[in-house]
Formats: sequence, structure tokens, C-alpha cells
Amino acid sequence: MKKIILILSVFALLATSCSLNEKRPNSLDTNTAITNAKDAASFANYLNVYLRAYSAGSYIYYPEIAADFFNPSVDYGNRIGTQYRWDWSAGTSFNAYWSPAYYAINHACFLIENIENLDKTNYSAEDLATLDKCLGLAYFSKAYFGLKLLNYYCEPYNTANLDKYGIMLVDLHRPTGDIAAYPGRSTLQESYQWVKENLAQAEHYLATVPGAVASTQITIDAVRAFQARLALEMQDWDLAIAKSTALVDGGKYPLCETQEEMTALWTNDSGKECIVQMYADLAANSLPSSNDPGYFGYTNSTGRYTPDWIINKWVATMYSATDLRWTTWFKPGVTVQYAIASGTVTLMNKFPGNMSLQTTGATQSSHLQKIKLFRIAEQYLIAAEAYAMLGANIPACTYLDKLLNKRDASHMSLSLTGDDLLNFIKEERAKELIGEGFRWNDLKRWGKGMQRPDAQNTSIVHTGGSNGPALNLNISPTDHRWAGPIPSSELSANPQIRNQQNPGY
Repeated sequence: MKKIILILSVFALLATSCSLNEKRPNSLDTNTAITNAKDAASFANYLNVYLRAYSAGSYIYYPEIAADFFNPSVDYGNRIGTQYRWDWSAGTSFNAYWSPAYYAINHACFLIENIENLDKTNYSAEDLATLDKCLGLAYFSKAYFGLKLLNYYCEPYNTANLDKYGIMLVDLHRPTGDIAAYPGRSTLQESYQWVKENLAQAEHYLATVPGAVASTQITIDAVRAFQARLALEMQDWDLAIAKSTALVDGGKYPLCETQEEMTALWTNDSGKECIVQMYADLAANSLPSSNDPGYFGYTNSTGRYTPDWIINKWVATMYSATDLRWTTWFKPGVTVQYAIASGTVTLMNKFPGNMSLQTTGATQSSHLQKIKLFRIAEQYLIAAEAYAMLGANIPACTYLDKLLNKRDASHMSLSLTGDDLLNFIKEERAKELIGEGFRWNDLKRWGKGMQRPDAQNTSIVHTGGSNGPALNLNISPTDHRWAGPIPSSELSANPQIRNQQNPGY
């Protein structure tokens, strides 16, 4: 197993998204940066900024656009067209995922090393608790960004792929001058085990940091939620059940069950259902990127709708009329007007924008929301899927019923089995998590491939030509593009992986 640190690339996007007064990590004196618990806490706060940034904006909507929910409008201007067409290459499209993740991991390693090297002889109990919290956040960050890299750059986790390429494993902060010390890629099995081990360390150090609804910090419950997500991906059904059901059955994180509560969650960022809802504040100039790349497209000054991305017919018809998700996140019967075409469709408005995150008097929504890093609804779905994979149909249906009884007043208790049950769960994940960045990796881990359904209205969507393929793009589950290309810049800089590019690029 190859473990070392590589690049100290500047994570400019993330660094400018926060108004913290500390120096940027790449400008710190590494000999004096962390000399006490207060320094460690300040340095650790950058990891919260990285987590928020990597869980918002293009990091969320790129994989959604690449999946099977949306079609581009006739006026989309090729924005995000590369992802929609699956036209990525080692030179461009996947660079944005690689360096930021490794920079955050490097930051976490630096923090861990410096805390371990502190002389803590005279530290108070409060200072020691602060250091444990910092260490927990650092190990959690390593696991979080490691799994993201695995999702974007590697084959899905299954027994046939365990010896295939994983990621470069980073456990030490080192200067970058020694090219010979750069790591190569470990195996997929080693890489997932590395993520799991870092998460176990996070669980140890955050054991006394209790969970709370809408916490802005990583807590022990956030670790458990991530453990459940990881276990589902690693097909460890028993662990996925243990972690997810503990959170669900504990009752600390109630589901929204009225229109008012669902609206408050997504419009005003009430925080209900949220195990972690990342900090954001307009006055502090500490804001995330928008998760809406043009799903709604309403302009107040003209009263016109001109979205870039329109949900397809499947999405527009898969909810019941009494489903809170349908009545809150979607607007049917909208007349969309472009210079060259118009038509009536349903639009998604899951991210309407919290106006408290905009300048007073703003008339146009910027679609900024506090980032919901973990929601309890996902844990119901994890429990259901893991039980179903074990053939335990009754508890799988029970957890689905618990979720759907809150979502839809017309829901009837389920008694599904086998493929019918699994297909129902897969559709419920689509209905619940749409727009939140899960879909592409869900299709990948299920080995389903992807077939884009029909558009709602072909007169107002881009149907082909130089900036787009024909509708109904069909991607097989064995297509090499499910594992993105290692950036060419990294292949050039690191001789250890020069011959470890993913097949097909």
C-alpha cells in the first residue's frame, strides 16, 4: 500500500469562499503554523470550508447533469455540455475534482502531524478536547475526499474490481520537491479500506461530539451517516443497516411531514432532517456555490422562464400529486420562452434560494442554500436497500413506509419482494435525492448503465448537433467513462502514475 503526500496546489475556489482572517494554508510558515489548540482549531476550520465547497455547485450538479434526470434547453449554450454528452477527457473536464480533493487531504495530514507533535504536557482538558475534535475532522475529511476520488476516478466497488486501480493514498504531509517520493495508485480494495480506516479514526476522536439537528460541524452522528453511506457502497449490508438504523430509530432527526416544513427546509434552510447543514452567512461573506445551474431559470424583471436544464418526462411523472416532494420542488404547467422556441413543461425548483443569503433588496434569486451534507432521509433509504440486498423484505419495506408515510399522505403500506422491491428503492432514491449529486454514482454502483428517458417537450430541448448528442443517450454499464480520466497535468507531474491512466483515455 503506497501512502505519502503529493501536491500543494492552490485551492483558490475554496479559499475565496470564506472570510476567515487566517492566512491561506499554502502561505503559512509550516514551522509555526500550529503551536497550540487555538491554532489547530483555526487551521481545522479550513476543512469545513473545503467540505462545504466540494459539496456544492458544480461538484453536485455535474454528476446530476451527466445522469438521466435532465435535458438541455434549446438555449443552454453548451453550458455543462461536456458532462451531458459524456465527452470528458484527461485534459479538461475531470481536473476540477482531482486537485481540490488532494489539497484538502494534504491539509488534513498537515493538521494531524502538527497536533501529534505538540507538547501537550500542560494542556487543559478543554484544549485536549479541542485537539481531539480537530483530529476527528481531519480524519473525516481524508475519508470524505478519498471516497469522492474513488467515485469519480475508479471502477465501482465489487469483487471483480478489487485488484483494479484505486487512488493514491496520502497519510503524510511532505514537501513536494522529491518527485521520486510521489505515490502511485493503490488497488481499489486498499483504497476503500483506507477510507474506512480514516473514518474509524474520526469515530474515535469525535466520540464525545454529540449530534444535533442542523449541526454546522462534523459530529459523531455525521461520522455514522457517512459510515452507512460507505458501507452501502462497499456492499457491507450488515454495517450499513447498523449505522443507518441507529440514526433513524434514535429519533433525533425527524422527517418533514407537512408542506410548511418541507418548504422551510428548502427555502429558509430550517435545518430539520439535517444531520449536518453547513454554515453560511451573508454578512461574513461565507457562502457556498449554487446547486442550481439553471433548473428553474425565472427572471423577475421579464417574468419569463428560460431554464438551461429541464427535467425529462420520467421525472415529471414519477411522483404522486400528493407527494410533498412534488408539491414543494416542482412547478408544473410553466410556459418556457426562448427566442427561437416556447413550450409548456414542469420545472424543478428544489433550490429556490434562501433570501437571507442574498443582499437586502435583491429581486432575483441566486438559488443559494445552506449545504445539507447529510440528511436523515438518505439513512432510511440506505437501511431499506441494505435489508433488501439481504433478502429481508419486511424490514426493507418497513423503513420505506416510515419515510413515505411522511412524504405522501396517499402512501399505502408496501409488501414488495425481490426485484420489485429493489427497483422501488432505486426509484425512491431518485425521487428523494434528485439534484443532490447522488444519481451518477448510484447508477454506477448498481451496474445499471444509463438510458436517458424521453424529453417532456422536444420543441424546447436541444436534440443534437455540434453541442449535443441525440436525446435518449444510452451508456452501457461497462463503458470506460464510468471511471473518469486522471488529469493529464497529474500524469505529467507524477512519474509514478504516468502509466496508470484509466483505460480508454
